[in-house]
Amino acid sequence: MAENTLQFINELENQFSKKEINFTLISEVGKLHALYAAMEMEKYKTGLSKVATREDVKNAGSAVKKKLHELYLELEKLEPSLSKVFINDSFSRIDDKDLYKLVVLFERYGLKKGEYQSKEMIVTFFNDLLKEFISEAKGFEFTPDGLIQLMVESIKPLNGSIYDGTAGIANILVQSYTNAINKNKEVNVFGQELNEELYVLGKLNLFINHILPERGNLYYGDTIREPKWIENGQIQPFDYVLMNYPFGVRDWGYEFAVNDPYGRFELYDIPSKAQGDYAFILHALASLKSTGKAALVVPFGTLVRGAAERKIRSILLKDDVIESIIALPSNLFVGTGIQVALFLLNKNKPVEKKGKVQFINAEGDYERTRTQKFLMPEHIQKIVDVLDRFENIERYSRIVPVGEIEDNQFDLNPSLYFVNIELETEFGKVLFNRKKYETETKNLVPIREFAEVIRGVNLPSRRQIENADGELYPVIQIRDVEDGEIQFEKIDKFPIQTRDIERVTAKPGDILVSSRGTQQKIAIVPEHTEQVLVSSMFVIIRLTSDKVNPLYVKRILESPAGQYFFEVNQSGSVVTVLTPNDINSIEIPLLSIDQQTEFISELEKADDIIRKAQEERKSLYFNAYQNVGFGTAIRKN
Repeated sequence: MAENTLQFINELENQFSKKEINFTLISEVGKLHALYAAMEMEKYKTGLSKVATREDVKNAGSAVKKKLHELYLELEKLEPSLSKVFINDSFSRIDDKDLYKLVVLFERYGLKKGEYQSKEMIVTFFNDLLKEFISEAKGFEFTPDGLIQLMVESIKPLNGSIYDGTAGIANILVQSYTNAINKNKEVNVFGQELNEELYVLGKLNLFINHILPERGNLYYGDTIREPKWIENGQIQPFDYVLMNYPFGVRDWGYEFAVNDPYGRFELYDIPSKAQGDYAFILHALASLKSTGKAALVVPFGTLVRGAAERKIRSILLKDDVIESIIALPSNLFVGTGIQVALFLLNKNKPVEKKGKVQFINAEGDYERTRTQKFLMPEHIQKIVDVLDRFENIERYSRIVPVGEIEDNQFDLNPSLYFVNIELETEFGKVLFNRKKYETETKNLVPIREFAEVIRGVNLPSRRQIENADGELYPVIQIRDVEDGEIQFEKIDKFPIQTRDIERVTAKPGDILVSSRGTQQKIAIVPEHTEQVLVSSMFVIIRLTSDKVNPLYVKRILESPAGQYFFEVNQSGSVVTVLTPNDINSIEIPLLSIDQQTEFISELEKADDIIRKAQEERKSLYFNAYQNVGFGTAIRKN
């Protein structure tokens, strides 16, 4: 971050409280910055100088809002594509004194008049401001630069038109445009954004990068319900689509999609009412020319979820428009560990790629800080090289016929298509070979054949708890399970309403498997006297055969084999979820009761060795502390 930008940010934080540094304030900072940039552009500076100079703005005092209003009106008149970007609700909301504070801060710590003649300094200042404040202001997540570059390099949009239907602040469009310019190519970029505040910043982003209006534009509105890029009454087609759409949107426009006048869904299926991911994917597909390519960032849930989404995947595969799926590292986005994939579409696949999909396992390609992972240039180059070569590389790239994907119920989780999968386990990294497991393990039986698998009960909302009237039940949550044991003394009570209370009551021998999030927990319900329910944070495995030991099932599910099936089956847009169907389909070796008992005994012997070793280690440590004189200050607990 440049020194002057850092100083400006520090002073902005000194002048305004955390609550005051919101989207409205940052939007006005962006507008003022763009105005000062326009004052130095040949196309606008003469017209703007007739209204007022930067010196006039600085000296306006309490009349600063009126002066800026005049300048903004003139700029919107000179550049009609900026209409309603400067004079809008945000401008009317900001206090006159706050606006004057911003003007003073710009004069003291912002870019000087001469510096506004440098496009690089203008863009850097703008980007640094957004990265510093936007996430805090509204929880908005930038698409990381490395991920954008991977999207761009994957489909190489170096000529023609580029579109982003969920453009946000237009960073993907700007980076795509800049990439082409740097390679002496030219593209035009087009976008749409639903959030008005992001839309304004996106417009400013295109403007200060000298893209708008000659080389691109951004429209405001709902991409699904009200697409703005229309040609002859149909969705306008583009050469390339790059999108990082909002994951798992519930109110995405299901009712509109049922009778979509643009026919985006009629040849597939209406996407899930509860998850809007495929609405955006199908919109992206409809926005491609017959020779077009798309790079879409998708959560892993879109690759494996069933029902309507599975049907849509099956048609996309039969239409042969899915070219590659790239599994990326988790924690690429600030503040969330969600894992994403890059979903590459191609409406005109070359002959050698027809009827096939390339899966790439790039989960290990990253640099990291304590909380976040990054795609570096070398990782991007490695992935792109493998995409270009389109060949099998053990444990990294696999070319899979569509028929094999159909055999896997059209699931697109890359883990399904690699023979050896690397797992992080308590024993360190191990390789799991699914094919060998399925072909060489004897007596494999799906869990559904010896157990009933049940989702726990939903917890009540805060309002339902506050207005509770009736019986309270203790309900086991994830936090109530520690080291495989249920801590009954910690369990909270809730007013539960369900038609079948018995079904979700924890019964001795039930196996509880945590179904949400990255932390896997498995516990067996012991004998107990009080009626206790199980929350929907768990899936209940209730054995229906007395020839199966619950501890044996638990031990198998805790093994690398069980861990593999959990990782492959987990879905979800924001939080990963295991469904009863996922667990029903897991196959485990069903041995005789005597063999199950022997297996449990062998593992308990191994665990006992560790317990004894830990006790001996502890004893040796405390003896050593005693020998150096401070052993009495430490008491074993």
